[in-house]
Amino acid sequence: MAIEQPFQISIAEEALSLLKRKLDDTRLPDEVDGADWDYGVPLGDIRRLIERWRDGYDWRAHERELNALPMFTRSVEVEEFGELDVHYVHQISSVNCPWL
Repeated sequence: MAIEQPFQISIAEEALSLLKRKLDDTRLPDEVDGADWDYGVPLGDIRRLIERWRDGYDWRAHERELNALPMFTRSVEVEEFGELDVHYVHQISSVNCPWL
């Protein structure tokens, strides 16, 4: 039987620094006039997303919030795939469920 292991998110500061450098170095192509979504995500949306990840997302705050949840990992045997490690939150819902 697989043993449940506690899990905590821990993103290395070096990884966050590397992500910021990559976002800073991102070069975007010119946009095709009037293409809208015909050729993919409009560049304005991509620019806003890059800016959000680079300057507006508080990684550490979200890491703390997620780590407040009871998270675990365990190996699960999956037919035709073998053993897979799964990550999950083990918490009873705060929603009133009729079957509980």
